Amino acid sequence: MLLLLRRITRGGRRRRRRKSERFFLKRMKPKQLESELQDLKTFSTPKQNLEQYATTPLLATRVLHVAAVEFDDIEEKSVIDLGVGTGVLAIGAKLMGAGHVLGIDVDRDALEECKENLETYEPELEVELCLMDVVELIRRYDDDEDEEEEEDVEEEEEKSENVKRKDYVWPRADTVLTNPPFGTRRKGADVAFLAAAMKMAETAVYSFHKTSTREYIQKVAVKKLGAKSAKVVAEMKYGLKNQYGHHRKEEVEVFVDVWRIEPPPKAAKRDDNDDDSEMFEQNLRDLAANIEELQLSARQRKDKDKERNKNSNKNSNNRRRW
Repeated sequence: MLLLLRRITRGGRRRRRRKSERFFLKRMKPKQLESELQDLKTFSTPKQNLEQYATTPLLATRVLHVAAVEFDDIEEKSVIDLGVGTGVLAIGAKLMGAGHVLGIDVDRDALEECKENLETYEPELEVELCLMDVVELIRRYDDDEDEEEEEDVEEEEEKSENVKRKDYVWPRADTVLTNPPFGTRRKGADVAFLAAAMKMAETAVYSFHKTSTREYIQKVAVKKLGAKSAKVVAEMKYGLKNQYGHHRKEEVEVFVDVWRIEPPPKAAKRDDNDDDSEMFEQNLRDLAANIEELQLSARQRKDKDKERNKNSNKNSNNRRRW
């Protein structure tokens, strides 16, 4: 299910609108960009199951300036913000002179808040927003062959799955920016984000990961995902505020690495023909149920699990009677 959110109804008080043209006259200085990003709305109701933590203006500014100034990966380049949230990185990239910008997220509420942030500019900043579950896409359609198939999978089913994987069409951009989940709530989500980013990027991926996982990320990027290069370009402190029930402190600082990863050479791009578009949209339609599930709050998910277990036990007891 491919949802491009170009028009979203807004609610609440309208905030002041800022002139967007003045930012494109010359490259913004770090302090100016950080100040601009401070005014953006963050998650109003962060979802714990998605590990939603707002990218701080300082963190966003650092990665964007490294990407723009040291590597020329932002200005007049196409950019994807993978896990766009409320749009800090996407908006920052646009203010730094990026060309086409695409923001991808699995959370509708976050995309609506991102849209509200875009509308605070006059004229509105042009960022395309897409509802997509890249974690599930990687799990279903990833064509990496380093993982062995289970022995009980029949040969015909394996061939069919390989065809599916080869047919999947990923969106592409010069640069992919991502602040992935840590992978504690949704196991493997951090690596799935990185794998998806590598498939989307033509030139470079910029990704945040805990410093404690540096050796692991290096191994995954180079050995599993076949990166041409993977290096830490900045070390930062990430302030995680108390926003979930299990948090005991007001704020915890986590040391994070900012990685710049160059993807492996890709096969020549396929033309954007009708067959590709149809396959892309069909694959995403298959994920609709999973996306709906992820919109639920922790309490709603818990209640739903209880209901499923109750029905499962009921069916099991009925079978025993027979």
